[in-house]
Amino acid sequence: MSWPKGVAGGSFEPTDRLLKPGEPITLSYAVEVDGADKPIYFVGKAYFLRKSYYVEDNPTNPGQPWTGPREEAKEKLPKDVFVRGEDIIEIRVDSVTSMPNGRGRLPRDILERYLSKAKLYVIPGGGGWAQRSTQGHFFNNIREPLDKYLEKDGVKLIEKVTLDEFGNMGDVTMMVEGMLLSGVEHDKIRKVMLKEPNDHLREINTIVGFLLHFQMTDEIKDIAIRTLPDKAGKENDVFLPLMLEYVADSVEQYRVTFRVFPRDLVENRARNSMDRGLHFKPPNTLHPGSENQVIFSKLLIALSQRFREDEKPDEEKLKSEKLQVSVQERISEQSHKFTDEKMKSAFQNRVAAKKREDD
Repeated sequence: MSWPKGVAGGSFEPTDRLLKPGEPITLSYAVEVDGADKPIYFVGKAYFLRKSYYVEDNPTNPGQPWTGPREEAKEKLPKDVFVRGEDIIEIRVDSVTSMPNGRGRLPRDILERYLSKAKLYVIPGGGGWAQRSTQGHFFNNIREPLDKYLEKDGVKLIEKVTLDEFGNMGDVTMMVEGMLLSGVEHDKIRKVMLKEPNDHLREINTIVGFLLHFQMTDEIKDIAIRTLPDKAGKENDVFLPLMLEYVADSVEQYRVTFRVFPRDLVENRARNSMDRGLHFKPPNTLHPGSENQVIFSKLLIALSQRFREDEKPDEEKLKSEKLQVSVQERISEQSHKFTDEKMKSAFQNRVAAKKREDD
């Protein structure tokens, strides 16, 4: 299983965050198949049920595994059997999708063509997406406009950011100069977290929030954002809340992989509204489709479509342009006609019949 990743030697729970029963979780794995040139890649949508302890051979039921709470395992299982077990998570899988060609990815050369001015905000305190609400919405809203929120004391801005890769599993990889947490002040940040962030992902994602900002070209904006008028930022801006997943050393830079937070960051700009400020959409943990980040998903589709169009030969582009012009001309010709001749005749007949009745 390639995702989620567990804590080595400890409880097998996603390293980026703690889970509560019922939370959506995405899993992925690859299977070697006879006759296939490469492994078949699978993606599943599931819900977290509980943490458990697993022993492959149940001493009281040979051939069957033993699964249950760790405390119960300590009480009921012999010591020599218990030490052979391991911590696991139990999940309910609702659907599995086969992806023969593996994960879809957009490399740097495509991203550089349509996206620019990338910046990364490092927010002490975990950001709103790390602070769970005790009532109502699952995550606390941010009762401030976006610009005010990012101007508060302690927020670190990393301006030298190169977008390296976007994946359709919600992973974002970028090149960053310097250590992510250097200069960030928080009581729980320790030196070891700066030097070995991959060993402390859960703690980092609890106490630090990451917010990626970049701008789109007009062509991408028109495709991607038309259905999201309340997204945070201006029309060409994209703000993606992120969770840290992995930090790898590179030449003079760090190659950092994040996972996109599974809710969209939207903004209520009404001055007199009690609900103004930043919010998460959808707001509730079990809202249908809550594992989907709409802005990021639409962006990936728009980038792929635009790139395919731009890479077409000139002859095909010319055909497409002529077809679009023809369609627009036809629409313009028919714009003042609200009915065809049959409907017009039927309407006139009804009007005439009504007039005869009145007479």
